[in-house]
Formats: sequence, structure tokens, C-alpha cells
Amino acid sequence: MGGIDPILLLASLMVAATPILLAATGELIVEKAGVLNLGVEGMMIFGAIAGFAVGVNTGSPGVGFLAAALAGAGLSLLFGVLTQVLLSNQVATGLALTLFGLGLSALLGQGYVGIKTPVLADWNLPLLSDIPVLGPILFRHDPVLYLSVALVAATWAFLRFTRAGLILRPMRWATAWCASACWPSPSAARWRAWAEPTSASSGFRSGPKA
Repeated sequence: MGGIDPILLLASLMVAATPILLAATGELIVEKAGVLNLGVEGMMIFGAIAGFAVGVNTGSPGVGFLAAALAGAGLSLLFGVLTQVLLSNQVATGLALTLFGLGLSALLGQGYVGIKTPVLADWNLPLLSDIPVLGPILFRHDPVLYLSVALVAATWAFLRFTRAGLILRPMRWATAWCASACWPSPSAARWRAWAEPTSASSGFRSGPKA
């Protein structure tokens, strides 16, 4: 591998995969609700520029992550209104939101080219971070990476063990059954799927570090 340190490479891959992991976790819930959201990329990039801009102007990465969450949630809400209330085509709406997010973020980000944003300090977990090879790869990262792993576990538990998760899981294949089991309607259950994991992860998956 030449002069590339494989340990550093794997640690960098862990960091780079975190936004994708968070996005995929949110999209998993939406897919379980029987909805195809192709606007995830637009939500990610819009959340990234919102978090970056707020993080730079406030000097607080925490506030930047909150702004990114709200920005992603706003586009997620827009997608929900268009597809579940106005009944627009999900594929066309998702692609349109992707293009909208990419274009708007390019416009808003012009004034932030070359600027560095404050970042969260890494958490070196005691004892675990000192393990040879595995320590630098797994246990010397910022809190967002650990949060993403925790959200994956929480999502699994939600789908596996909660009543809402058990209702959500068959929605994609059993619309007729869900019409009688979901209160007040399948559409309402899908709204719950956006309101919690997807909208929240839209922000945290980007944030000022993106």
C-alpha cells in the first residue's frame, strides 16, 4: 500500500462512513413505511451547509449540528407534505429535492469556501483506545461516530421490540392490513416515521464537520 498507514486509513474510513450510516438509518425507517425517498442526498448536503455556516458564525459545533438537524428536518417535512398530503410522485419529488438541495447549498456555500469550522474534540475511550491496532481504529473518534452506532442499535430495537416498530415493519407489503391496524391511517404512520428518525438524522448525519 506504499506509504499509506493502514490503521490511519481504516480510522479515516470510519469517520467518512458516519454521515452515510446516519442517512441510511433514517432512510431505513422511511423504506419500512413504504415510501421511497430519493431526496436523501439533497437533505444531507443542505444540512451540511446549514450546519457549517452556523458553526462558523457561532463558533459552536454543537449549535452547528442543531442547525443541520433543523435544515434536514425542513426538507424532510417538505417531502412529506408533497408526497403524503399532495400525493405527488415520490420518485420525481425525491429527485427534485436532491437537485434543489444541491443547488441551494452551492449558492449558500460560496461565501464559506476555504473557511475552517470548529470541530468536536475526539473521545479517546479509556483503556479501549490503548488497544493496539483496534484502539486507533475504533475508539479514538468524536462523539458523532459513537452516536451513529448507538442510533443503529436503537433503530434495531425500535423495529424489533416496540409496538410502533411492529406496525411499521409490514407497512411496505401489507397496505390493506395497515389501513385497519394503523391509527388513524397508513399515511399518519408514515408521518411518524419522518417526524422522528429521518428528520433527526438528516441533520446529525451532516453537521459542521461535513
